[in-house]
Amino acid sequence: MASIFAGWSLAQVTGVIKDFLCKKKIQKCLIEELEELQTELNRTLIIYSRQLQIYSLQCIDNGCATPLSNHIFKNYYKDVVQVLNKNQRISFQLIHTLIENINIRIKELDKVTGDLQKKHVLEGEGSISNAECKSWGEAIKVEFHNVSMAIWHIKFHLDNPKSPDLSPYTKEHEQYLQYLESVYKNVQKIMEEAKNLNKKDFERIYNPNNFAK
Repeated sequence: MASIFAGWSLAQVTGVIKDFLCKKKIQKCLIEELEELQTELNRTLIIYSRQLQIYSLQCIDNGCATPLSNHIFKNYYKDVVQVLNKNQRISFQLIHTLIENINIRIKELDKVTGDLQKKHVLEGEGSISNAECKSWGEAIKVEFHNVSMAIWHIKFHLDNPKSPDLSPYTKEHEQYLQYLESVYKNVQKIMEEAKNLNKKDFERIYNPNNFAK
């Protein structure tokens, strides 16, 4: 009986240790996924910056950003949610809600852009109205803000992995609001500076000026 009990106890302890190590591994993967998303969001922001420049020149881009992947959160977050604290849960869920919304809007913008390009091909120069161009451009502005927001929240979580607390009226919340204001100003700056650019440069796949910094 003693040996049976000892075997059972060892199995229980082993199971607990395996479960603990598994959860720690998933938590690590969730953080690594945030780092990967941060990189991809920065690339997406470059795409939207370019499209803001194109919009400033009263044109429409024929490309679109690529949807972002958050496979680990979708499939494994449920397995570790009980060991995360309140601030961690709020932060993870907020970030990935933003990612889902960004992906939805990428698909919507892809369809709108495709429809406008089809209209241009079939009906020729001048077929796209000022209202349609403005609608496309304003959507790009919104997505530039949304991507910028996601970038900030990910950086905040990575800088404060144990307690990413963004309670209202805290110093961190104040910094977040200041950041959002800077994003708005950055959009205006990008569009203003783009007025001096040459439309023909946007037709080139490789522009050496982009790598001259």
